[in-house]
Amino acid sequence: MLILKYYRKFFKKIIIFQILNVFLITSCTFKDLKKNQFKKLIIPEGISIPKKKEEYSIPYTDKDLEKENYDIFPPI
Repeated sequence: MLILKYYRKFFKKIIIFQILNVFLITSCTFKDLKKNQFKKLIIPEGISIPKKKEEYSIPYTDKDLEKENYDIFPPI
C-alpha cells in the first residue's frame, strides 16, 4: 500500500506539470497571434476593388503608358 501512495503522488505531480505546460504553451501562442494581426487596407481614391467576375481597373494616363520605366504603383 505504501507503494501506491508514492505512485499517486508521482502521477499527481506529472498531471499537474502537464496542465501547467499546456497553459504556458497556449498563452505564448496567443501573444504571437496578437502581433500578426492584419492591418486595415488603405485604398486610394480612383481605384476600384474587383468584385465577383470583374477585372481590376487602374486609371492610367497616356503619359504613364509612354514611359520606358513603368511605375508599378497605381496613381494616387
